[in-house]
Amino acid sequence: MSTTLDTLFDLDALILEADRENAPAWTGAPLRYHEEPRTPEELDDAFDRWIFEHGRAGCYPDSHMWHRYPWGPQAMPRVRGHQLTIYSADVSCTDRDHDHQDDSLPDGEDRFQAICAPCGWRLISEDLDTVIETMHDHAFPGWRDLPVVPRKHRGIPPRGRDPLREWVEANYPAHWQQPGHPI
Repeated sequence: MSTTLDTLFDLDALILEADRENAPAWTGAPLRYHEEPRTPEELDDAFDRWIFEHGRAGCYPDSHMWHRYPWGPQAMPRVRGHQLTIYSADVSCTDRDHDHQDDSLPDGEDRFQAICAPCGWRLISEDLDTVIETMHDHAFPGWRDLPVVPRKHRGIPPRGRDPLREWVEANYPAHWQQPGHPI
């Protein structure tokens, strides 16, 4: 015997199935791993389309698609005419029923991509640190020459005064003391 709740879920599934059948053909970014130059909007739209067609469960490993990096800053604010966005893609595949003969995946587990939408710069690497450091080189030439913040100033500041802010104000040139700039 079906409950009202079961009927509602069945109805939602029927509506979704009808929406999928009547959706226009996809013409955007590939719905798989690729290294084509694409804007953040195009990558976001493609990932949303994959979820629409296949569902959210397992969307990262099953699609192998670029998606906004979920474990840290995904995009920085627009600074100095640059706005960088970080994406990741799971390129490992252990599913025996998952065929990649037409579109082979690169070796490894993950790929990371930084995109600067305003100027079209981008970088793909298997190393997240390389992507973050190189995108800083792109947007903030000279950041590597800044003094390193002493360990005692890292972490959560005590209530009241902020020793990190005081140290930066005393040791960084004024033009590096702007919102969104690295320390």
